[in-house]
Amino acid sequence: MKLQLGQLLQGGKYRIERVLGQGGYGITYLAEQVALGRQVAIKEFFMRELCGRDAGTSHVTMGMGAGRETVRRFREKFLKEARNIASLDHPGIVRIHDVFEENGTAYYVMEYLRGGSLKELSEGRPLNDQRATMLIRKVADALAYIHDRNMLHLDVKPANILLKDADTPVLIDFGISKHYDAWGEQTTTLQAGISKGYAPMEQYRQEIHTFSPSTDIYSLGATMYTLLTGKIPPEASCLLDDEELPSSFPNVCSRTWHAVTQCMQLRRKQRPQSVSEFLQLLGDEDETEVIGNIPAVLQQLERDMVYVEGGTFMMGATAEQGDDADADEKPAHHVTLSSFRICKHEVTQAEWEAVMDSNPSYFKGANRPVENVGWKDCQKFIRRLNQLTGKRYRLPTEAEWEYAARGGRKSQGYKYSGSNSIDNVAWYKGNSSKGTHNVMTKVANELGLYDMSGNVDEWCGDRRRYYTFSSQSNPKGPFWGYHVSRGGCWGNDAWSCRVSSRHACSAYIRLMYRSNEFPCGLRLAL
Repeated sequence: MKLQLGQLLQGGKYRIERVLGQGGYGITYLAEQVALGRQVAIKEFFMRELCGRDAGTSHVTMGMGAGRETVRRFREKFLKEARNIASLDHPGIVRIHDVFEENGTAYYVMEYLRGGSLKELSEGRPLNDQRATMLIRKVADALAYIHDRNMLHLDVKPANILLKDADTPVLIDFGISKHYDAWGEQTTTLQAGISKGYAPMEQYRQEIHTFSPSTDIYSLGATMYTLLTGKIPPEASCLLDDEELPSSFPNVCSRTWHAVTQCMQLRRKQRPQSVSEFLQLLGDEDETEVIGNIPAVLQQLERDMVYVEGGTFMMGATAEQGDDADADEKPAHHVTLSSFRICKHEVTQAEWEAVMDSNPSYFKGANRPVENVGWKDCQKFIRRLNQLTGKRYRLPTEAEWEYAARGGRKSQGYKYSGSNSIDNVAWYKGNSSKGTHNVMTKVANELGLYDMSGNVDEWCGDRRRYYTFSSQSNPKGPFWGYHVSRGGCWGNDAWSCRVSSRHACSAYIRLMYRSNEFPCGLRLAL
């Protein structure tokens, strides 16, 4: 049922050398790209249960009746996904060189990775904690890359992670991956496959509408389980019935094993919801369990956290915003929040340097807000800060940010944070002299929070969502789309500094006000 050795494809461009493997959706071959004299891997679309091959030929038959329609749909998906993957550029994702149709089926050509798979590497012989963690971090970075492009893999497992060299894992086989639009709605609806031991319950149950980054994160944790133990993880259905993951494992540090077990929670909402949250559990590569001698500037940080009593407020284009409200601020709607703490000031350059030993800011000054930092930079800062302090700092959600900027339960209904006169509370285009200023030099709002309008724009923890009239409770935003920043900056007009004004951009962008862009910093929640 496989192509014959020596078979030529694409008019002699490729010559089949041997079979590398076969799964439920395709056969992978080692081949020679004749003109270049290099080896490549070629995957042929071939559904094991529904496809056949005409006797004595290479032609693939596509089932009968309803089966033929199923095969047709999956072949279209195979081609679409191959073209999508070909557009990706990440060292941890397999590179696709060519896509074509022939022999009544479809093929894609990818780089040939000689180092074997993580399955072969770990089978019966666990890796040490350090090596397993190093490899998983790199796989996690590849997952973060595709998640930021509204894509799930849905079949992460050791067999689907090949080694380019000893330290470079590469994610392959996106055959059952799915795409989502910027608001979390699926653009593909085909049934997902199941890899026993590596699939969470929502895949077993085919609850496609619940798939999210946490679905891949379960599989990432299960893959790490195999690397650390040399064993296939128990199936999710077994964990549901009578089996439990051990609370510890020999020769594995407690923090690493805790990250594994959190990823493999049966309830998807109890898992890390993003790769960033997973990495926070794992800690930074160069961190030990706890680092002592906390700098004074970080000790002061906790004292600067302001308690915000929870409550219900109108979020978005409320009456005081008048005609200035933009379309994405509408409609105004009720949001209920639990209590939280938020810092009275933006993270300063002195605080950033105490944690990161660097300062990316363009406008230097210890008490000026740090700027020119991307959302990803902020997540790394927070992971290190939490390790240094033993606290659980984070970015505020967009709803928490707006509630705090409006003054929480003490709100007086101002257009800007703390006043209807922007000059009282904000450094913005009209008064900043083209640069940032020390934090807490303008008037605070009703909660004692400074610079929530102006100075630097502030990243929030979630992604931008569509507003509806429906009431919300502790909203977290969608899984996909652009991240949100709030508050406006020294280079913005007053319009951008209103409490309901919203900005959004990619998590990978670092922004600096040099060419009509805005400098972005952060404010911590706890």
